[in-house]
Amino acid sequence: MVLVSCQNATVNPTAFFDTKHFFEHEITILTEQKTGIEKHLVYGENKDSLTIFDTVNWEKELQVFTVLDLAKPSNRNAFKVDSSSSNNQTQINYTSTDKKQTLKTVKIVRDGQYNVKIIEAILTKTNSLYQSFTYLRYVTDSGFSMHGTQSVKLGDDENYLINARFVH
Repeated sequence: MVLVSCQNATVNPTAFFDTKHFFEHEITILTEQKTGIEKHLVYGENKDSLTIFDTVNWEKELQVFTVLDLAKPSNRNAFKVDSSSSNNQTQINYTSTDKKQTLKTVKIVRDGQYNVKIIEAILTKTNSLYQSFTYLRYVTDSGFSMHGTQSVKLGDDENYLINARFVH
């Protein structure tokens, strides 16, 4: 009789998903396909919407995602990794083990052919005057969203939300 259990394990950086390369590749594909974008923005009480068709600067639009960079050397021992599979999908979870790390979690969902379908991340920043929380979600072939809160010690909290849908 054999018992098998799931364990969280720290892995070396060669096993980390290369998020930076993934998003650089997505930028190339979206640019080559002249994919448009429909964005809805909310910042505090302000709301705005816009649609851009074939002149989207995808490098700028996805810049926040390219900084996720799980595979960089400084992340060597900064994350524990666990994964699970069900319903023809695999989910890989990266959780920071370093309290100083801005990038707290990354979740990657792949289909049965190992194609990335969803990437989600949580980032936080804290210092003596400022605190922020950001949740990022990227869905291939669909769009992305980000929402969060920015808090300044002597001011009010500001909430923001960006929902973007790819227009083909």
